[in-house]
Amino acid sequence: MTLQRRLFISILLAAPVAWLLTIAVTYWRAELEINELYDTDMVRMAQQTYALLPLFQVDALDARRIPQAVPRGSQGDAVLGDVAVSAWAPDGRNLRIERDTETLPKRDGTHGFADVDIAGTAWRVYYLEDERGGWRVAVGQRLGERDELIMSNMLGQIVPWLVGLPILMLLMGWSVRRALRPVRELSRDIEHRSVDDPTPLDVKAVPGEIAPLVQATNRLMARASASIEHERRLTADAAHELRTPLAALRSQWEVVQRATDPAERLHAGAKLELGIERLNRLVSQLLAMARLENVTQAGFTGDVSWPRVAEQAISDCLALAQRKNVDIEVIWPPAGAVALPVTGDEHLLVLLLRNLVDNAARYSADGGLVTLRFLPDSIEIEDCGPGVSPDQLERLGDRFFRMPGQQEQGSGLGLSIARRVARIQGLEVTFANRMRGVEIDGFVAAVRRESRPPTLA
Repeated sequence: MTLQRRLFISILLAAPVAWLLTIAVTYWRAELEINELYDTDMVRMAQQTYALLPLFQVDALDARRIPQAVPRGSQGDAVLGDVAVSAWAPDGRNLRIERDTETLPKRDGTHGFADVDIAGTAWRVYYLEDERGGWRVAVGQRLGERDELIMSNMLGQIVPWLVGLPILMLLMGWSVRRALRPVRELSRDIEHRSVDDPTPLDVKAVPGEIAPLVQATNRLMARASASIEHERRLTADAAHELRTPLAALRSQWEVVQRATDPAERLHAGAKLELGIERLNRLVSQLLAMARLENVTQAGFTGDVSWPRVAEQAISDCLALAQRKNVDIEVIWPPAGAVALPVTGDEHLLVLLLRNLVDNAARYSADGGLVTLRFLPDSIEIEDCGPGVSPDQLERLGDRFFRMPGQQEQGSGLGLSIARRVARIQGLEVTFANRMRGVEIDGFVAAVRRESRPPTLA
């Protein structure tokens, strides 16, 4: 169900309910005010009649002295039968001060207001009596008169409401449709956009209530655009990097097929094996990078056991270290100190250390030493290789970037994977040359807590 339809239905239900509640409150107030007005008049009339009775002789108060008819035109719109006044002398005689109205019942012992049924008609009667003087007065009004006045008052308000309610609902419906027009235009804009269009939506063109939604959509579109761009770049780089080892494998296979000398065939087979190993490493690195692209930082709760992580990472690099005749040394903090306390995923941290140790062993000098040093605030991986020229340090960690002139086989993804894992874990990896005076004496990769909020896009 659309938002517009929901609003229409809400208005169709809310407007009549509000109208009925208004009528009920109006009826209650009108009844209260009319009863207050008439009750006050009845009390005043009873008090005035009671005050005048003792001033006259009882014999003089004879209904025969009251005119039977009021001269034409003098009574206006009065309905005399709706109000009645009765009085009784101290001896109990009905004074009959009105001729053309009903005689109200005396009801000795009743004081104040009482609802009385007279000849099948409901009346409201006010009784006033002085127990010492004995005079008794009753003023009554037919209740139907009050109901007629209330209904007349209500009809005067209901009829305009009945006429205006449909018009009001039409105007409200038009207003809702007009108010939602920016939302419809925004929907059409999003629907007709291409997938790779990162242009932000115009926040100023939408109402303030949905501006946060548009801003969140813009951020989502920016992340999606960055993700698509990353995928395109990864695909293009992967295609470019795979082309070279595949072409080399094809050439080496052709050499193996044409070779007739056993020594030449053995040499060509060894090169073919190295090519396959390089391709296997490249594909593994590409798969690892593709998996990490879809991983975001999570609320890690488990404490990391660095000895277990280091043991697994070094075990994965032993074959390379033996081939390069490189020793791997692990230095732990002094007693009482803890190595870089973090919470995270140990499997990912194994991948982080393995790539850094692998890189150090791969580019260290033959017979050299790789030092894995755990400190309270960082982890450092040092090698005794030639280091990196200062103008190339900033590019370390870029996908498929390899130092020019390197003889060691590699894909240029190891450091990029290490940096990605570090971001996921809330860490950062920095690179620097180890200096001895003014000469480069090796290379250092350091893992520390990230100094700014991670950006994983």
